Amino acid sequence: MTVFLDQLPPVLVQVEQGPAWEIPPAAPGTLSFCPPHVTLRSVTPAASFILVAWDADLCSALLPELGANTTHFEPLLHLHDALLGQIATTLAQEVEGGFADRILVESLSTALCVRLARRFVGKLPLPTSKGLSPERLQRVRDYVEAHLGDDLSLAVLADIACLSPYHFSRSFKQASGVGPQRYVLQRRIERAKALMRRTNESLALIAHEAGFSDQSHLTSLFRRETGMTPGRYRATVA
Repeated sequence: MTVFLDQLPPVLVQVEQGPAWEIPPAAPGTLSFCPPHVTLRSVTPAASFILVAWDADLCSALLPELGANTTHFEPLLHLHDALLGQIATTLAQEVEGGFADRILVESLSTALCVRLARRFVGKLPLPTSKGLSPERLQRVRDYVEAHLGDDLSLAVLADIACLSPYHFSRSFKQASGVGPQRYVLQRRIERAKALMRRTNESLALIAHEAGFSDQSHLTSLFRRETGMTPGRYRATVA
């Protein structure tokens, strides 16, 4: 999927070996989508854009509800969808920031898959329950606590809850009040706070033990969530 960031003049496009045609000028934010089984060629002037590569294996793992329906996906050109554009922009910002949170990326990827799928297969089934059972929710929470320092995956958490990632994200939020990515971030912040209160470990080591990429990552998110840097927080509780 491509999100064009610049104004584009008319563009020449050819799908597979078919005839070429010209699509009209495109305003910034216009999207195009090409499914993995289709070859799309175009003559496009130099422009800024965001390109999101469709990983068929990842999509199948995150959204098994789609099944074989992805084979029916067709190219979508000159598409206007503010939500798809925002998802792609957020993904790009996460990657460019150097701190791409795996759960957030997988959550956004799932949302992107769902949004695109609804254009081809209609409305996908939503969870029938009002959330996770207390037992399954506790299993997920216990796993998160035991693996905060690891690169946690939405797919793994969903498997522990015996749900697909698509249903798990919604059910977890219904049961706990926050989404899985937000919950994990909150627990990592609390783990970092506890380590700063109870130990004299360096902030770099605390960042690693709490599941952040590095000290810079810890500082950035800690300041955003608490309004102060880790160093200042440590000074206030010393």
